[in-house]
Amino acid sequence: MIQIGGRLLHRWWLPLASAAILILSLLLVIPYASGYEHTKVPLGILLWKVCWAGQNTHTTLDFSYCLLVPVIVGYLIFTRKEEIARQSIRGINPALGLVVFALVLYWLGLRTEMQVVGYAAMQLLIAGVILWLWGRDVFLSILFPWAFFAFSWPLPFLDDSVAFKLRMFMSHLAYDILNIVEIPAIQSGTAILSAPNPAAGLHVGDRFRIDIADPCSGIRSLFALMMISALYANMALPRLWQQWVVFLASIPLTVIGNLARVLILIAGSIFFGSSFAIGTNENPSWFHEGAGFMVYGVALGLEFALGALLTKTWKKKAKSTSPAA
Repeated sequence: MIQIGGRLLHRWWLPLASAAILILSLLLVIPYASGYEHTKVPLGILLWKVCWAGQNTHTTLDFSYCLLVPVIVGYLIFTRKEEIARQSIRGINPALGLVVFALVLYWLGLRTEMQVVGYAAMQLLIAGVILWLWGRDVFLSILFPWAFFAFSWPLPFLDDSVAFKLRMFMSHLAYDILNIVEIPAIQSGTAILSAPNPAAGLHVGDRFRIDIADPCSGIRSLFALMMISALYANMALPRLWQQWVVFLASIPLTVIGNLARVLILIAGSIFFGSSFAIGTNENPSWFHEGAGFMVYGVALGLEFALGALLTKTWKKKAKSTSPAA
């Protein structure tokens, strides 16, 4: 039996078990269109294949972080157990309409072979079940864990629609900065090459030759850093507006972190040579691999600094506006 705040909820075991069986059946039994393969397999198996690193060859994106989301959601709910226990339990019968809508949406995604529709349906189905069994107050107490669960759904279709635009933007940005610091460079598509210097006998690309590939666009780290920033903001910042500022700032800060990575690779190529700094496509150098951590180091450092600044500023403002003793 389920117990919340000393109240036994044995009368809900049947609908709860039915909802669990329904969700597991949708994830593990019903064949869903893969979108990237010729066969149809259950959506849960597709999620495992896409999220597990090295098992998805159809996209350059890395969604292995999605596998951590259910564990984090479980921890977030556990930390809220006392708050949940204080909520009044009043199931909302009209929420069955949301459950039915989610099932219809899931069927539409099945027919149209669109994974993202199936993901949205599962997210809404979970919300509908919570509202139906426990009501609005309980759902509001776990609203953030429910919303955070959306990070468990991979979005490989963004590889084509977002990654190339980020590659072009990153190459433009790096090119502009190099010229500002008076390092002559030439941009060719998504590639950045050193400008020729006839006086020194240097041709185009002799000093450095960097191609902003999909992994270097920042798309791989973007979603993982957005997930981390959402978790950090919710757990460390007291105000909702502060949380939203830090979360939305993860997008430009990821770009800044990736820009630092590109500039470090260019600097390494200038001082130590391309073979040392870059390596080859088949065997990237250790310097190249290590520079990849720069994205997370810079972005997370700026995230934490921004959160600390917002918290400190708010405390000073609250202290200055408080009435005198």
